Amino acid sequence: MKKRIMTLSLATALLVTTHTPAHAATFTDVPKNHWAYEVINDISTRGIINGYLDGTYRLNHPVTRAQAAKIVALAIDVKPSATYKPSFQDVGPAHGSYNHIRALTELGIFTDGDKFQPNKPLTRAEMSKMFALGYNIILDDNDKITFRDVAKQNQYHGYITALAELGVTTTPEGGEFKPNDDVSRAHIAAFLYRTMEFNTAREKGLIIYDKVAKAYVDKDEAVNSTDDSALRTITLVNQQRTQQNAAALIHDKELSKVAQAKAQDMVKNSYFGHTSPVYGSTSQLLATFNYKWTAYGENIAKGQRTPEEVVQDWMDSPTHRANIVNKKFTHIGTGYATDANGTTYWVHEFSRK
Repeated sequence: MKKRIMTLSLATALLVTTHTPAHAATFTDVPKNHWAYEVINDISTRGIINGYLDGTYRLNHPVTRAQAAKIVALAIDVKPSATYKPSFQDVGPAHGSYNHIRALTELGIFTDGDKFQPNKPLTRAEMSKMFALGYNIILDDNDKITFRDVAKQNQYHGYITALAELGVTTTPEGGEFKPNDDVSRAHIAAFLYRTMEFNTAREKGLIIYDKVAKAYVDKDEAVNSTDDSALRTITLVNQQRTQQNAAALIHDKELSKVAQAKAQDMVKNSYFGHTSPVYGSTSQLLATFNYKWTAYGENIAKGQRTPEEVVQDWMDSPTHRANIVNKKFTHIGTGYATDANGTTYWVHEFSRK
């Protein structure tokens, strides 16, 4: 991963058809007052799930594993590499979903083996794994939602919990998730729609993963929390200042709000620099948060994997080092964010009050 630093001082058609796919508005068996009407209309309009030749959608019919593979592959827009060939003996190139199955197996969403069982109904547990892996949803172990029929030892536990915490599935806390039940065509449209809505919000930076809370949260909520990795950088900076006979900087929580906002802003707006397309210059950023200062400085970095690595990179750069050991600064704020590709963004704001 390329590292950078900068400083500043002062689904698919379920059937292959030859006609234009029907949408919910024209499905003869999906009335407008049905709970899934809107989501089916949205998903079918996108061409991810189509109806049958007779104009029906068949709300309560189960989705097969092959159909689900096509749905997810189309939704996440993934194709297999030209040379990849799974080991399945019960599904081959002539199958309408073969390339979709290949693509998801290559990604590790399906486990390669002798049997794929393309016509077997997809279970709710399997659906959870497909969506969690297909959309790169971070799994955690805080278990804010639990189900009495999904033990921690269940191989699908993490996927099920993650989707439940995001509201993709709406089984009440402590209830039965019924992981082995089949997924109906109505439900897979609803689950997919909610997952796509989450993904869109995440791509826009409206939702981020807060490593302290171990949860996806609205970005405004995360501004008030500082990641452990970011806090570690303050300790490392103060160690450097001690070696230079400079007083330790005071961790300023209000300044960390500014630094965290800056880190998230770079992720959301896909830039790396001191001038933000949203906040403007660093002084304008500080003014936005009503932060009062008599002197300020800013160090930013991109791509470093650990607090030790980023502080060392800053110390190896004369301009960044100047901010770190500057004896006029009395306070420090720290921010840290990671984009959807795993690229890290680090921010230090320095000030004298």
